[in-house]
Amino acid sequence: MKIQVYACHEGVQESLLREWVARGHEVYLTEGVTQWDEERAPVAEGVIREWPKDPDIIWVGSPQDVGQALKYKWKKFKPGIPIVLTHWWVPSTKRLAGTVYKFAHQVSVCEFGRKYLMEHWNMDSDVIYCPVDGDIFTLRKEDPDPKRVLVVGNHFPSRPIMGWEYLVPIMDKVYQKDPEVHFEFLGVNPEINPDDFPNISTRSVPQNEMPDYQARARCVVITTTFNLIPHSLLGAMALGRNIVAFDLESLHEVIEHEKSGFLIPCYDTGLFAERILNLTSTPVDPEIGRKGRENVMAKTDYRLVASQYEEVFEKVMK
Repeated sequence: MKIQVYACHEGVQESLLREWVARGHEVYLTEGVTQWDEERAPVAEGVIREWPKDPDIIWVGSPQDVGQALKYKWKKFKPGIPIVLTHWWVPSTKRLAGTVYKFAHQVSVCEFGRKYLMEHWNMDSDVIYCPVDGDIFTLRKEDPDPKRVLVVGNHFPSRPIMGWEYLVPIMDKVYQKDPEVHFEFLGVNPEINPDDFPNISTRSVPQNEMPDYQARARCVVITTTFNLIPHSLLGAMALGRNIVAFDLESLHEVIEHEKSGFLIPCYDTGLFAERILNLTSTPVDPEIGRKGRENVMAKTDYRLVASQYEEVFEKVMK
């Protein structure tokens, strides 16, 4: 199969491209709206960095690249090449979005995303979760730092849904009782000034360094108020980290409260802070981390996800 891939989300696409090459597919990486950032994830050996003459399928990760793919098909006089669009983010509700979606076959990264697409655009989609490489995001023998808390989800383009108005009081309440807790933010964090808190660090790291940072944390927290299921969260669960998050519908697909993570009633900052303090002051039940990894890998193992996409591509091609 000749698969033309538009660069969009290096951290999740990398493992799939690598697996498809290993299975004998011709994989072509092209760049439309987004350029592939090799500092975030390397391009797998065997991936062809050029435009294919006659692809069997075009896979895109943003509505803008649907337009790019349509232009490509028109220039090549190949109107029959199908386009598959993966909604890594919540589908847009802008007026023209639905028109663009109609030119592609839809894939959602969770059941909540499928439901949202149906409710807003009356379009059904296949559900394929974000891929996780369990050989990289794996259980570690070394113990994490008991006072380190990692905050993820910070690369979301829509800043208001990051839940900063809840996260700041959560940190205040944690520091009132334990100033030794270290909050570490991965990603873009213009809302957080480390000088305002006793023990905070912020940094951006390449995707391939993410597992080491996540593995050092006693727990991983995410305070978004509206999202699908972020890849950073899935990776943390695959590492066996205890997760603390608000009780969002999407997260029910991978987290069972007090069995594979902790879901806090929206938006109780007091209970959220108490859970962090509990995890950073008492021994953590390893079964919760193991169960979290089990839940995630059953849905997101990159080899399983690669096969699911192959099935969708073959179905659409027919």
